[in-house]
Amino acid sequence: MPPDVGKLVAVVPVRGLPAGKRRLAALLDVNERNGLVRAMLDDAVAALTAAESIDRVVIASRDAAARDEAARLGVEFLDQTELRLGYNRAVSFAQDALAESDAILVVPADVPLITPDAVDLLVSTAPDGPAVVVAPAHNGGTNGLFLRPPLVIAPQFGPSSARAHAQSAASAGEAGVPFREARIDVWAFDLDTPSDLRWLQQTLPQLPEAIAPNSRRWLAAREARTGAPI
Repeated sequence: MPPDVGKLVAVVPVRGLPAGKRRLAALLDVNERNGLVRAMLDDAVAALTAAESIDRVVIASRDAAARDEAARLGVEFLDQTELRLGYNRAVSFAQDALAESDAILVVPADVPLITPDAVDLLVSTAPDGPAVVVAPAHNGGTNGLFLRPPLVIAPQFGPSSARAHAQSAASAGEAGVPFREARIDVWAFDLDTPSDLRWLQQTLPQLPEAIAPNSRRWLAAREARTGAPI
């Protein structure tokens, strides 16, 4: 990673290529799960790349398949081959690697509904100076984490992480760091469970066609192949 890492860098940690999303194994085989992960990654990266507020996009992973995806999508790759498994460990590694940038925006690979405008709206929520902004998931997790500077707090992705990130911001430094919560509908959805996948298939037809085009194509192709919806 060159030292000039840009003003605002979007980081997409990718764990589990191949054979990610194991909670979907009852519905999808390994190849299908890999195809779905790639489709959602395509949608997230496309939104980040097109957002006016983002200077660079980086996929961070220990998986060779994710390196190939970064090359295919035309974005940078942060090699975490030597890193032990663990999402927060992966984010911390990226924070260290991008510490000289002005800010980072950590975005999971399974938020296919985000749009360039939604990305810019999240970023615009941040006040000037040191700041932490969270786009909360519907279940209290974190689907977007803006950090200025990149090392302002440690990541705490997991259950109730939106609250945990707020608490970390409040206790950072001597007087805390300004914290904002960006409640934006398309940021609230992340796909982990069979019910999430069914909800996505039922809801996408009601949304503008520009949202999640790759995930739409994947769902349509699977339905055409199997003759039935998820």
